[in-house]
Amino acid sequence: MQSLRRLAFAGGTIGVVWASPAAADDWAMPITAVQKSLADAGVNLGFGVTGFGQGLAAGDGTYGIQFGGKADVLLGLDGGRLGLWNGFGVSAHLEQEFGQNANNLGEGSIVPVNTALAFPLLDGSTTDLSLNVSQKFGDNVSISLGKFNMLDVLAATALIGGGGETTFWNLGLAAPISGVTPAYLLGGILSVKTTPATFTLMVYDPRDAHDPNVVEHPFATGATTSLSATIPVPLDGLSGFHTFRVAYSSATGLDLDTVGELLLPSGSAAVDTKQGYYYGSYAFQQFLWQDPDKPSRGWGLFGEFEATDGNPNPVSAMVFLGLGGSTPGRLDDRWGVAWFDYMFSSHLKTALAAIGQGLQDERGLEAYYDMAIADHIRFGPDAQVIWPGTPGKATAVFLGTRARLVF
Repeated sequence: MQSLRRLAFAGGTIGVVWASPAAADDWAMPITAVQKSLADAGVNLGFGVTGFGQGLAAGDGTYGIQFGGKADVLLGLDGGRLGLWNGFGVSAHLEQEFGQNANNLGEGSIVPVNTALAFPLLDGSTTDLSLNVSQKFGDNVSISLGKFNMLDVLAATALIGGGGETTFWNLGLAAPISGVTPAYLLGGILSVKTTPATFTLMVYDPRDAHDPNVVEHPFATGATTSLSATIPVPLDGLSGFHTFRVAYSSATGLDLDTVGELLLPSGSAAVDTKQGYYYGSYAFQQFLWQDPDKPSRGWGLFGEFEATDGNPNPVSAMVFLGLGGSTPGRLDDRWGVAWFDYMFSSHLKTALAAIGQGLQDERGLEAYYDMAIADHIRFGPDAQVIWPGTPGKATAVFLGTRARLVF
């Protein structure tokens, strides 16, 4: 089942959150002063370190707390302030993982329970650099080209956003699996904002761009085209939106009907392939309360449903539903609770069953709290209950805490 952990996940409009200078404690003022001076000159610099302690508390697997973390450096260049031209920008994200993680502790669970520490480690290393350039045309049109860290996609999304470092930990919620969008994307993104909706067109290499070969030989195995429309629909004066997305990849994948033959002891079966991935999804967010002074803060309801061809995509459908955000009195804190269900391909299940290997849908429930201890320090617990995708394995419970220092 380890290979299923490498499934790519869904994306949307790219939006990296840069650390912005804010009111700071005395000890942090020298750092924020340097950040402000750089920002005034057109250089936006942010960095942070996130530490995790997480372990299996119940179920089948290895017990004990695993300690690890990730360091991030974010760089943004503003072409207008640097004396180039208005609307031009450069974005870079350097990340470095360290220590251990709990993603392999539970026997039978497939979806990683710690998103931040799953990538880039699942792709074979602990370091990655994403780099892209962008050009804005007025306030409504922008185009970006380069390599994108797709965990940054959800980092700027209200209610659920965080990419595994500030909100939900589980990959099934922090970066929903799609099978058509890799963790690191090489390609281009066009965003057009109109009165009824914001449209986003993405054209990218279907392979994970963490592999240097993808950067050196782009689109060697095909291309993926994705189109989404985000429609704002306020409810009783409170912000909300609905997003519809469709995607098609011309890449060739393993024909899941033949998986059973490939896993036979003889190993003599030929590799059968199937071309073309189809994907569609619907997502929504609806605030139920918003801070009148800063509408981006508040709490509400969110959810998503996706469906695929089921072959060669190993995930045929997914659904999640949750509640979260921030509340009056603790506006800088974040909290959330959500449930997800990943329905794996019936083709894959049938092929595995033919050789006595089981596979069933994987479900999970997660709750977290992320407390603002000080201006640049955050801390909070997380609890997950996982009903594993491997038959016969006991329900797993993961408990953990997360601490973050960010500028």
